[in-house]
Amino acid sequence: MAEEEKKLGLPIREDQIRAMKRAENDIDLDRVRHFEGLLRHDVMSHVKAFGEKAPKAEPIIHLGATSCFVTDNADVLIFRDATNLLLGKLMGVLELLEGLIERWKDLPTTGFTHFQPAQPVTVGKRLSLWAQDLLWDLEELESAQARLLPLGCKGATGTQFSFMELFKGNYEKVKKLDQRVANRLGFSRSVPVSGQTLSRKVDSWFLGALSQLASSLSKISYDFRLLQHLGEMKEGFGDHQVGSSAMPYKRNPVLAERMTSLSRFLMTLSLNGPLTHGTQWLERSLDDSAARRIVLPEAFMTADALLEIALRLFSKVDLDEQNIRRRFLEYARYFQTEREMMKGTLEGKSRQALHEELREKSLRGELKMKGDTETLIGAATHQAEDFLDLVLRPALKVQRRRRKSLASFSVVEI
Repeated sequence: MAEEEKKLGLPIREDQIRAMKRAENDIDLDRVRHFEGLLRHDVMSHVKAFGEKAPKAEPIIHLGATSCFVTDNADVLIFRDATNLLLGKLMGVLELLEGLIERWKDLPTTGFTHFQPAQPVTVGKRLSLWAQDLLWDLEELESAQARLLPLGCKGATGTQFSFMELFKGNYEKVKKLDQRVANRLGFSRSVPVSGQTLSRKVDSWFLGALSQLASSLSKISYDFRLLQHLGEMKEGFGDHQVGSSAMPYKRNPVLAERMTSLSRFLMTLSLNGPLTHGTQWLERSLDDSAARRIVLPEAFMTADALLEIALRLFSKVDLDEQNIRRRFLEYARYFQTEREMMKGTLEGKSRQALHEELREKSLRGELKMKGDTETLIGAATHQAEDFLDLVLRPALKVQRRRRKSLASFSVVEI
């Protein structure tokens, strides 16, 4: 801000700019703590400590600015960069699912509604449902990020009064300062209007998107735990891994359970966004500050942890095809009833009468399997292939191009 103020004609010297740059990373937190004990104001405490490190610049540090110039513009940078990290890891999860869908797209398995055997699906089709939800979550995060704009230089109540005074009423220079600071932060412009703060609606965008991601991962985690209970799909298990301290034979779905737990926590954080935005008073209220400092970092870090768990979970999945086949054959005679109803209706019979006839037979245990079981999966294989070719792979291709323009990220081992 000082550099741009100088370019626009304010009496700021080059040696003052150099002094601030030299002290930029020389932060004495003990000294900041000392000032905060006296001033009871976080940003002003940093300004004071910064002035001691750069005494030549002390008279012009924070010139025309407010605390929210510092904190809200910084929040926007954190939102942007943290979202990029999450998008990279979410893309990694989707790439793992892409491979699993391709591998098992035509493997028949028992479908469940109400967690009771229903009509067959394929394993790949089921995983497509998981990937579709996560892809929508990726789009939600990108949408929130695309709308993100910094606060810029707006002043105490958003009127830019201090800057109008500094530039002696020259609104064009005030606008240029606002624009140039936004550009320096990496944005094409700043938010058009504000009170003292950036609208807390922005918090809701990101907390909402992160909550949606958590709900998808929660759904996946519950599905996975049910499938592990059935013995059809299991988490990878290390050679020396212990499932229970009491029962040596146990193999618990610990990653999926952890995913359930953290998802629940992240979903509960989302309510803080609309509550904070909805209770702002006029140009601002300070009751948002303490909660935001807890909720926003926790939300992003929890989402990051969840994606790390998902990467581990899907990098090694054990499938018991024999158990899947056994259960499929056990219920195949029931699966065929839908085929019989459709076939009979095409022959002119009443669908309702056929339904009642088959219901009574099933209750008496009189149903017998007829014909080929492999054709009971309907269009599941085609749907999985279409999802891969028409939706997921094109989306991942776009993401790969996008990632090339961003800083690299690393997957942390947990």
